[in-house]
Amino acid sequence: MKAGPIRRAAGTLGLLALIPTALMLIAGNVTLQVAAVRAGITLGTVMFLARVATWGVGWIADSAQAAPPAAPASEAAGNAGTTGNKAPGNAGNKEVTR
Repeated sequence: MKAGPIRRAAGTLGLLALIPTALMLIAGNVTLQVAAVRAGITLGTVMFLARVATWGVGWIADSAQAAPPAAPASEAAGNAGTTGNKAPGNAGNKEVTR
């Protein structure tokens, strides 16, 4: 299973965030239970940040592929009077008079 770049970055960030807890545990400054709680909080925080980052990147990517802007008002006003009776195969799109 391939992990995306955001998941890899989150995993790296999580491991780096656990270094101070590991050092305190090795030095004997915290108990095993306190280190486990700190690790759980770190895990939850990193997972939350990864989801927010995934959402943010997806939102940016979606907005970059949005529909092109509408035609300027001057072009839209110039085409307003051409909704008359048109012949289906007429190359010039001229109105048909009968």
